[in-house]
Amino acid sequence: MEPERKMEQPAPILKVKMLGGFSLSYGQRGVIEDEGRSRKVWTLLEYLLINRRRELSQDDLVELLVKDDRSVNPGNIIKNIVYRLRNVLDEYGLPSKQYILCKKSVYSWNMSVPCEVDVELFENKWKKAGQADVSDEERIQLYSEAIDLYQGRFLPRAAYEEWAVPYSSFYHRVFNECVHKVYRLLKQREKYEQILEICVHAVNIDPYDEGFYEMLITAFIRLGRHKEALAAYEAITGRLFNELGVNPSEGVIALYRDIMKTIKSVERDLLIIKDNLNEATLKQGAYSCNYEIFKDVYRFIARGVERTGQSVYVMLITLTDLDDDLPQAEYIGEYMEKLHGVIAMHLRRGDLFARYSSTQYVALLPGTSYENGCKIGERISLSFSKINRRKSYIKLHYKLQPLDPTDQRR
Repeated sequence: MEPERKMEQPAPILKVKMLGGFSLSYGQRGVIEDEGRSRKVWTLLEYLLINRRRELSQDDLVELLVKDDRSVNPGNIIKNIVYRLRNVLDEYGLPSKQYILCKKSVYSWNMSVPCEVDVELFENKWKKAGQADVSDEERIQLYSEAIDLYQGRFLPRAAYEEWAVPYSSFYHRVFNECVHKVYRLLKQREKYEQILEICVHAVNIDPYDEGFYEMLITAFIRLGRHKEALAAYEAITGRLFNELGVNPSEGVIALYRDIMKTIKSVERDLLIIKDNLNEATLKQGAYSCNYEIFKDVYRFIARGVERTGQSVYVMLITLTDLDDDLPQAEYIGEYMEKLHGVIAMHLRRGDLFARYSSTQYVALLPGTSYENGCKIGERISLSFSKINRRKSYIKLHYKLQPLDPTDQRR
């Protein structure tokens, strides 16, 4: 009886991660991770790996690593950085190999070293998914695998380095394309759970992309998860307002209206409906709402004004810098939040206000005269100034206009 032959285990390969961070792993253990130290050594390693199929001249590396150094012998500096990198690779316990080749001042990564690089896998899956002879099911699988590989921007520590910017832009564009194309394929098949999983990953990667949020909100709506859809809408609009100082797109606003149309289930008990309509807690001050709701209330009140002649004023409250331009984006979120509290405190409980733009609130003041409206505006301005008296680079302006019922006639 022949002795059993032991199955030979495949030799480990060097795995390189560049999407979302930089690390090398060998077998089952991570061996190198960029901790931000010795930046030139890490830059050389990253650059050699992303260009591992190319030979790099000494001039290429001088331009990359020492172009601002006025040394009379930049070639020696390059040799020193290469020497330090070789020592780093040895110190981290990689198998003893010649990873960096040098011949007549030409440097390259040793292609005989078995190596798997995430950006190459990512790009290859994207390219294969775009081939004409691939079935839709296989295309979905390839796009999904590419999306999973994209764990963030290319080499985030090198995000602003000149050589890395084109790679970062390219891979992020490919990721965006993968998400949009797999979304269309999955939507045709009504596979919204898969869409949800992909979109959650996408918005975690790029939390400012409205397109990703539109897909996420659509998936929540189709799955009947309307409260989560509303939470996603509030997340993107809040982020756009507070951090970028911009308004949401028409597509996102249209989805909000879809949510509000379907968020209420059929209920026959009027007492339950009334309880649902009431505020959960009795709050002091004016009522704050979303601008889309504000528009509906405005139009409803305008119809009543047309019939009763009630005096109603609209107030626009705006924050600017000292030159009457938009404040710096870094201040907008903080000061608009403070202004929200001031407005809520000084308007009456029967008044309504909403955020109109990145630096503006609009308020509806029923039963108010122009004189009283001006007094309210002055109180808001004075109170806001007291809060910010140590920081005088933000100004508050307000304007009043009567609600004109004739504007509502068709």
